[in-house]
Amino acid sequence: MNLPRLILAAAILVGIAADALLRGGFVGIAFPIWIAIVALGAVTVARRAKRPVPREALAWLLVAVIAAVGMAWRASPQLQAFDFLASLFALGLAAIALGQPASSLFGGRVRDTLWAGARVLRDVFIGAIPLTWRELLAPSVRDSASRRGWPVVRTVLIVVALVGVFGSLLRDADPLFASLLALPDFDLGVAISHVLITGFFAWVFAGWSRGAFISAATAGRPPERLPFTLGLTDMTAALVTLDVLFTLFMIAQLGWLFGGESFLQARTGLTAAEYARQGFFQMVFVVVLVVPLLMATRALLIPGAEAARRYTRLAIPMVVLLVAMLVSAAIRMRLYVQYFGLTTDRFYTLAIMAWLAFVLIWLGVTTLRGRDQRFVAGAVVAGFVTLFVLNAMAPDALVARMNVARAQRATSAGGVPLDLDYLSTLSGDAMAIVIPATLAPPAHISESTRGAAGSGEEMSPVTQRCLAARRIRARWSPSSRTAGRLDADGAWRQWNAGDNRALQLAAENARPLLAVQHDACAAARLAGAHIGSGALYR
Repeated sequence: MNLPRLILAAAILVGIAADALLRGGFVGIAFPIWIAIVALGAVTVARRAKRPVPREALAWLLVAVIAAVGMAWRASPQLQAFDFLASLFALGLAAIALGQPASSLFGGRVRDTLWAGARVLRDVFIGAIPLTWRELLAPSVRDSASRRGWPVVRTVLIVVALVGVFGSLLRDADPLFASLLALPDFDLGVAISHVLITGFFAWVFAGWSRGAFISAATAGRPPERLPFTLGLTDMTAALVTLDVLFTLFMIAQLGWLFGGESFLQARTGLTAAEYARQGFFQMVFVVVLVVPLLMATRALLIPGAEAARRYTRLAIPMVVLLVAMLVSAAIRMRLYVQYFGLTTDRFYTLAIMAWLAFVLIWLGVTTLRGRDQRFVAGAVVAGFVTLFVLNAMAPDALVARMNVARAQRATSAGGVPLDLDYLSTLSGDAMAIVIPATLAPPAHISESTRGAAGSGEEMSPVTQRCLAARRIRARWSPSSRTAGRLDADGAWRQWNAGDNRALQLAAENARPLLAVQHDACAAARLAGAHIGSGALYR
């Protein structure tokens, strides 16, 4: 079997598997199973076509499967989104390694990897068109297929037409015959949906495989010289401007770092809590923008030892200032958490800060010493390691545990109150902490929860327990929509370890949760609190 036909056959099987597994969406255990089928299909195509499979390609296929497993392991929506994107990104890197090992992440220049990645994306979009019309249906192949395949197709069409017409008439003529000849029910809408899902994923896999096995052989290399370059004056102006700007910003940060709240109020009129609410997201975004800017400046720089030395002398202070900016952002985030509690958004921001700090240090070790490819490879690997650590940590459970522990340590004179209303919105990963906290007496919770981790609205501990118990039962009880969805036919595809554990815990604590909801909501109504159904989703 020639390579285009082999790819199309594998693509059809991958599409059928997608139709069987992913009709409920990219959720649960079905997605990692499908990614594993994609990886197996790629290796099978390579083996059947007698193509070598580099170790780097095998490693990226394995990484794609591991990242996809996170979607069945953890229930956090943010973490699942990261796992999904990481799995697709790893498949793209695998396609590059399969088709052009010299352009892979660990094999070539940065521009070669980017060029090869753009080619893979192009092939995924155009899908099976080149395989079908140019490579598979060449005149010689088409004539041979017509001679061998058309008689079989013609015979099948004749038999189906005769059985359909005369079988239907005879079934209507005699009930006894109808009981012997049961024609299957045919739903045109369902049939079209199967065809569309199968066709879409077959299309994507065919394009991905073509980029890995066929078009890579004829793909050209990127131009040795970029369309334009940065002169010494341009580069100096750009980097000096940023160095001065970042230096002034860090000097301003020294005021609140050493002057304290009195300095803040004198200069800005803000308290430390109000000051902590803003700024760190912008500082992280600055670092995210500057890193590719430094890479691009390095790539566009005119050749020459003098230009390289000046670039390094100007870039090193910038890297130091960016690391200091991340430290300042982390301190401000810590202050924010101290006043307002920890949320998943704040936790993921801290995780991204940690990864960016490594990226900046790695940038100084590699790119500023002329090792651009090592920088990109190290940054990507560090990103995957960070993601796998996050999966192991279960961020939602960690956020719930830290907030509960802080509230238990708090005294009546201060501390961050426990926002049960927010904690009850977390994913199933956190319910092992949230359910006991909801059932526990609220003795450690302050009299109001203004400014807590969630909504920031004033709410009594009784109202908190009422809303938390109600939401937990609505989301995870045996009669909840989640439980009903997982009891439906084929629901095993959407199985998730975190959700499954939450359902078990809610079922085990069904009576206590109902009692807490009844007692707390009744007490909240007597106190005049508004706890209508809309409060659950505000």
